[in-house]
Amino acid sequence: MFQNGRKTIGVFISLVYDEFQVLLSKGISIRAQELGYNVVFLTNFGGYDVSEYDQGELKIADLPLYEELDGIIMVPDTMAVEGLVEKINGQIRKRSKCPVVSIRTETEGHYNVLVDDDTVLENIIRHFIEVHGFTKLNFLAGPKDHIDSIKRLGSYKRILKEYNIPIEEERIYYGDFWKHEGKTAVDLWLSNPDTVPEAIICANDYMAITVAGALEDRGISVPDMIAVSGFDDISDASELRPSITTATMPVVDMGIEAVNKIDRVNKGHNEEKTSFVKSNTIIRESCGCHYNADKEKRQGSKHYFSYLEKLKREVVRNCYMSADLTGKTKQEDVFNSIHTYVYENAGFTDFYMCLYSDWQNIDDNYERIFDPDEEMVMEVGVKNQTHYNRIRYKRRNLIPQQFEEDRPMIFYVTVLHHRNMDFGYVAIAFEKIQTYMTTFQSWMMNVSNALENIRVHSELNRLVYKLEDMYIRDELTGLYNRRGLETIGEKYLKQAVEEQTALMIFTSDMDKLKFINDNYGHIGGDIALKTVADALVLSADDDEICVRFGGDEFVVVGLLYDEDKAQRFIRRFIGELEKFNESGNQEFKVYVSYGWDLITPNERTTIEECLVTADIKMYQQKNMKKELHLNTNIIE
Repeated sequence: MFQNGRKTIGVFISLVYDEFQVLLSKGISIRAQELGYNVVFLTNFGGYDVSEYDQGELKIADLPLYEELDGIIMVPDTMAVEGLVEKINGQIRKRSKCPVVSIRTETEGHYNVLVDDDTVLENIIRHFIEVHGFTKLNFLAGPKDHIDSIKRLGSYKRILKEYNIPIEEERIYYGDFWKHEGKTAVDLWLSNPDTVPEAIICANDYMAITVAGALEDRGISVPDMIAVSGFDDISDASELRPSITTATMPVVDMGIEAVNKIDRVNKGHNEEKTSFVKSNTIIRESCGCHYNADKEKRQGSKHYFSYLEKLKREVVRNCYMSADLTGKTKQEDVFNSIHTYVYENAGFTDFYMCLYSDWQNIDDNYERIFDPDEEMVMEVGVKNQTHYNRIRYKRRNLIPQQFEEDRPMIFYVTVLHHRNMDFGYVAIAFEKIQTYMTTFQSWMMNVSNALENIRVHSELNRLVYKLEDMYIRDELTGLYNRRGLETIGEKYLKQAVEEQTALMIFTSDMDKLKFINDNYGHIGGDIALKTVADALVLSADDDEICVRFGGDEFVVVGLLYDEDKAQRFIRRFIGELEKFNESGNQEFKVYVSYGWDLITPNERTTIEECLVTADIKMYQQKNMKKELHLNTNIIE
């Protein structure tokens, strides 16, 4: 994917702006740079709950050249798009030969870096029992079939059994590892006096925060009336009041260990299939302990204020960007605007918008087949504040080769698509080791929607042109019809007047078309008409207008003609008809009568007047044939 002589690790990870992903990516990037690896973060957003959009998000699995990756890291539990994990694993099995590491989700056939979910909540549960004396402990698990949820619930049951506390299934509720089920669990438990808890242990912080809010909404003080705990130590857990007792995993270390595993395998060392990292328990206010949190509060408040200010600026900028791009339909206007918005984001060192060469011509049913030699076009490029336009390169390279560097390179790549239509991708490098751009998802959607506006506008223009062309074209022969002659002929006439140049008018009429129709049917007649039309087109080589004027009548209008050029045109035309007649492909032969004239028009000249002179000569030829009894029999 890169041609800078360094090995490259591909990282499949979704929602890179979330806290866990930011820290994990930081660990991966730090260690990869130390060992001299390039890193490509292949990321998507997903979870739209709109099947057409999720189909577009799935295309990230088709983007990399798996055969050239020297290591792959997957973070399956960040991927909300159904089928994405399976699609990536399918590509790995078919095309990859490098070591693959799965983080936080044990995957057969891969190396794994895991949290020891059997023990992550042990210290919190023991703390509730030993320090606070709680025995009515309710548990909000994750999804019933999720492996992390199963192991954390197992830890809960094991510790209760160790302390001889009865395990009551009514005190267990299966949530979603998100913010939707916490209130339902609280309502259910508080509706039954036998399941009202002293403490609620949640399998992660998102659910713990939701539970704490639901309790407060019901007038139940945390932790004075019911204690709460979580897991993950997301930033909101420390900033909430009361702050959430939780446990944390060394996320940066997980990223470092994943890279180390790949490097050890590449160097031929024996490597264990699975490595475990241990969590750290963080006791805060929500369990009932009154620790000295002043320093954490001050740091948290400062961070949170800075975060809100940055988020506010980014949201406003993205709103302006959306409104600005929505009103643009010309490709160059959209690309210039994107350049401007890239400049405004000081965090980028490199930004490349890379599109498939046929991106404007696809539709909902288009299926792209991976071809490493397919041509890509970098339409928008910025490197160190220098602006680049339109560079073509092969798809096997992630970016145009002239932008690669000798040092380890770290890029974030996401697919540009509208619903399931794939336009290409954006590749971004940051100044610092980070992925922090809160509105990255909406930023990419703005760009994708702008590309869709261009595509739709281009498609509408093509349809309008096609309809206009159908209106002025003869359906059988493909030549212009009478309306076409009126429309385009007037333009030629005007040009001839302005340039004071001669206009060649050629008219022809088929001999005995009725005889062909009567003896060989209208199919034969159509073949004869198309033969004349094809002969005219093959004889015209300088933007002449070829017209089926009606029935068996044909007209040609040409600019910049003199007598020699007109004679050359006629010789070619008669020669093409002779080729057909000599071929013997049909039982009949095709003959025409014709006339022509060179006219230097003035402002009062009309196309009809031009046709009259040529027609007179054509009919003179027809009459001469009759008078001289020329051989015009169709069958010989």
